[in-house]
Amino acid sequence: MHELGGYTKEELIAGLEDDADEFGVTVHQMMFNEQENILHCICSGPNMESIEKHHARFNTKCDKLFPIDEIRTDKIIKDEKLKSIGNLSSRLAHDIRNPLTVLKTSTDLLKLRYPEILEKESLNFDAMNTAINRIEHQINDVLGFVSNKKSDFNLNDISEILNSSLTDIIIPSKITVNKSQNNVPLYCDFESIRIVFVNLILNAIQAMKNFGKIDIQITRDDDDVLISFENSGPIIPEGIISKIFDPLFTTKQEGTGLGLVSCKQIIDDHHGRIEVKNNPTTFTVILPQKQIQ
Repeated sequence: MHELGGYTKEELIAGLEDDADEFGVTVHQMMFNEQENILHCICSGPNMESIEKHHARFNTKCDKLFPIDEIRTDKIIKDEKLKSIGNLSSRLAHDIRNPLTVLKTSTDLLKLRYPEILEKESLNFDAMNTAINRIEHQINDVLGFVSNKKSDFNLNDISEILNSSLTDIIIPSKITVNKSQNNVPLYCDFESIRIVFVNLILNAIQAMKNFGKIDIQITRDDDDVLISFENSGPIIPEGIISKIFDPLFTTKQEGTGLGLVSCKQIIDDHHGRIEVKNNPTTFTVILPQKQIQ
């Protein structure tokens, strides 16, 4: 605690910032005793010397410094773990992507150069393609989760984004995809929304075990655009439906627990929301049609 120095209470409040100053000190809270002209503040910094330098900047000196232990909440601990996992996962994903590209290219070349082998070993080639696509999907989940790419909002057509999404996906022969013919314009980041659609369609394919039907509907409700992905697979158990957007939560053996989290992050960035319901299993993306500043 210390006197206000040469500053008024209002000037000190105006100087509060969320980020640390040049000494690495962040002021979290201030409490004034106006009768005695005393200021109590709660701040954090790398050491006591940095705290003293921070106060010297305001031409004042603390009469008393009370070191306190940081209170680490479950949320802080969880956020730190997620950050560490994200950094590690990002490095691994980049390291895996290059050799995976070599495998994918080599497999395609073998098919072209040796059609007679492809005919005899078609099941093995299909198994390799499935494995490569699964790994690629997991890598995309990880990179989507840790990406800090700034959204590029432009006027796009939902149907065009859907068509681009479906082009990137190998639809199993026993799955039928019915797509709405509505062509609604929407201010959005084309690539980000495409990633959301790819994730939701792939999740539906995996849930149906490569057999069933996906119905994609595009509708409008007041100022919003609704894109629903309904599939004929099993319902999501009620005990876990509220957890599916939690980081690292997954019921799939080959899942990362990051795909739906990335989808929610993207939709949040677009000031929209994503909902899920059962009977039948349906994920609905709700986005404002007009650009929001």
